[in-house]
Amino acid sequence: MNSYIHHLDDLLLFSEVVEKGGFSAAARILGLQRSKLSRRVADLEARLGLRLLQRNTRHISLTPMGEQIYVHARAMAREARTAYDLAASMGDTPSGLLRITAPSALAVTLLGDLIGRYCQQHPRVRVLLDTRDQIIDLVGEGYDLAFRAQGASLTDSRLVARELAPVPLALVAAPELARADLRRPRDLTALPLLAHATQDSLQSWQFSHPSGERESLEFTPRSLSNNPAAVREMARAGLGIALLPHYLCTASLARGDLVVLLPAWTAAPARIYAVMPARRGTPLALRRFLDFAIAELPARLG
Repeated sequence: MNSYIHHLDDLLLFSEVVEKGGFSAAARILGLQRSKLSRRVADLEARLGLRLLQRNTRHISLTPMGEQIYVHARAMAREARTAYDLAASMGDTPSGLLRITAPSALAVTLLGDLIGRYCQQHPRVRVLLDTRDQIIDLVGEGYDLAFRAQGASLTDSRLVARELAPVPLALVAAPELARADLRRPRDLTALPLLAHATQDSLQSWQFSHPSGERESLEFTPRSLSNNPAAVREMARAGLGIALLPHYLCTASLARGDLVVLLPAWTAAPARIYAVMPARRGTPLALRRFLDFAIAELPARLG
């Protein structure tokens, strides 16, 4: 029994290499030298008498036998994380590593500062913040928390979502475009419009007025991006009018680079959610961070 228990950590390292898509990425996450990590996986292959990975200069891939071994290594890694999370949740001092993913615009504008202040208060907590602008498999990649603008209900039973705060939107443009004679949303159709979107397709905005009037606008965007900060910069350059989270535009509005259009008309706010793996024990560090975020984010997003 002792002959293989001593080397279980190499299976965990192998699992991390596969999950992160290569030795370099895994080594950065694990804080190991790439050469040492590669040697540990090679030693594992030698002990098993199996080739687990196909390597070349650009990427790795699993061999057929490696795929089967990975299924068990991943399950073992998941159970190990659960055990550590459970232990952490029973303590009275937040500690350990929190793995968080969030869209880059939110992460850079708000979450970096939020995490910094939280970690100052809780020096035994470390945070890995992933800013990929895509939906990440939280369970498969071992993340504790995702910040998402969740439009629909979750379809993955492995996850739970908790609403954190509304995200007010602002209709903004560079000052030269703001000079147009705009009285209501339908007047926007004569001007170039920008979209925060991932597909080049017909887009729609919905607005409401304090009088109870509502207007919808469908348009083909002049330009678009999946990153709202990039859309903001297009708007600052005078390319078109954009409907963006207000928190992203605060500095530009203060400088006068952007101005708000049709202030009497409002778009329904987006809503930001905390999405987490469904599990029995939530680590104390995560619970405290959520409490911190819930207290801070509404004012910051507004």
